[in-house]
Amino acid sequence: MPSDFAVTVFRPSVVPLVRSKGASFARMEVALSGPQTLSEPLRRRASLPLSQLVEATQSRGNIPNHLLESKIYANLKSNSLIQAEPSELHFSGFELGKDYVKILKLINISSEVMNIHVIPTQTKYFQTTYTKKYRLIPGLAYTLKVGFCPDEWRYFYDCIRVHCKGEDNLLIPVHAYPVIDDLHIPTHIDLPAVALRQSVCHAIPLRCSCPIGFEFQVHIIQPHESFSIHPLTGVIPAKGEAKITVTFCPLQFETSQITFQLVISQFNTKPYLCTITGSCAPHIALRPDLSPL
Repeated sequence: MPSDFAVTVFRPSVVPLVRSKGASFARMEVALSGPQTLSEPLRRRASLPLSQLVEATQSRGNIPNHLLESKIYANLKSNSLIQAEPSELHFSGFELGKDYVKILKLINISSEVMNIHVIPTQTKYFQTTYTKKYRLIPGLAYTLKVGFCPDEWRYFYDCIRVHCKGEDNLLIPVHAYPVIDDLHIPTHIDLPAVALRQSVCHAIPLRCSCPIGFEFQVHIIQPHESFSIHPLTGVIPAKGEAKITVTFCPLQFETSQITFQLVISQFNTKPYLCTITGSCAPHIALRPDLSPL
């Protein structure tokens, strides 16, 4: 039998998924590649080490944890035995490569001395440390330190599981996400008084120092015909600024108000509520810097 022989390998076509903006995924057809002939003897090919083919994982992931695999952890904040303070951890806003630490307390709220098992965070981005006690006396607590070090701008999730007596187990979610730290929306804005059918504009800046952009939406809570707001939706660009423009044009002599809510598309966000007041009186003369209707 000859030592060298040819092997013909057919490579399957790769059909990537292409998604256009605002459209669903579509398939892009790619022609089949031609056969390739390998003439080198197979016995001369050196196999790659397994360490180059498998992604490195944490050493603790190699040891099966029967408490993690066989139990259900559904209770949040507290159960009849243990109370978590806080009920979940939030690393809101961060810098890449910087270390952050949060403190979590697991308090024995029962009347019995107990022994609990803490299953720490499992991903490489979070590190959980604590001092194991033999038994937990009523009223006392475990103090856990949860460290976080991000390597990219995105949302991170992990959790801490607490196995208690019986099946009354506890789950403490751990979140980390970028936020806009320098966004300041006043709760009330007073516009200068204007003459009838004159208009005045006020711009509200939306600034972002993060290297990622955030979408926003404006919801009118208390409308008024003398006010208009533009735009109602948009994007605050990465390390940039967007503006919301409020225009007031009174149609009669009165004091008018509009209330709107600004929502930013960031995790665990809280809406900003703002009320704008404008007025019109008969004695106000026409101002050259204001636009007539």
